[in-house]
Formats: sequence, C-alpha cells, structure tokens
Amino acid sequence: MSVLDSVLQEEYERSERMKSAMESELYELPKGYVSTKKIAGKAYYYLQQRVKMKIVGTYIPPEDLAVIKKQIDRRKQLEESIRELKANMKKIRRVTK
Repeated sequence: MSVLDSVLQEEYERSERMKSAMESELYELPKGYVSTKKIAGKAYYYLQQRVKMKIVGTYIPPEDLAVIKKQIDRRKQLEESIRELKANMKKIRRVTK
C-alpha cells in the first residue's frame, strides 16, 4: 500500500505545482469579455469587466483585438483546467486519508 500512497502523493504534488503555475499565468491575463458597439455605423470593441459592483468597458484598438481575444480564450482554458485539477486533488485527498 505504501507504493500506491507514494504515487498518489507525487501526483498530488505535481498537481499542486501545475495549479500554481496556471494561477500565476492566469494572473497576467485580462479578465472579462469583448463587446462590440456600433457607433455611426462603425464597430468599436471594448473589454468589459467587473470592478467592484460596476461593469467597466475599456476601448480595444482594432490592432489589439485578436491578441485580447486569444488571451481571454486562454484564460477560459486555464480556469477550466484549474477546476479539473482541483477536483482531481480533492479525489486524491479523499483516497489517501
């Protein structure tokens, strides 16, 4: 049983390191979503995010739009991966105790 315990402990520690790395990358990425507003027939893009109780929009220049969208997609992927890691870590904790 000790071999299984050590393997599970190693997996738990690996998951901790991965979660930490993902959270630090997540910290660098923008929160929110991209919205489009039509003004006088032209499309303007804004990064919408919640600041305390308000939703604040920040203008995104057209040349930065693709980069911001990729960063937001990456943020969503990381958030999902972190949720899965936390669920797996919870299972490992239950098995080892």
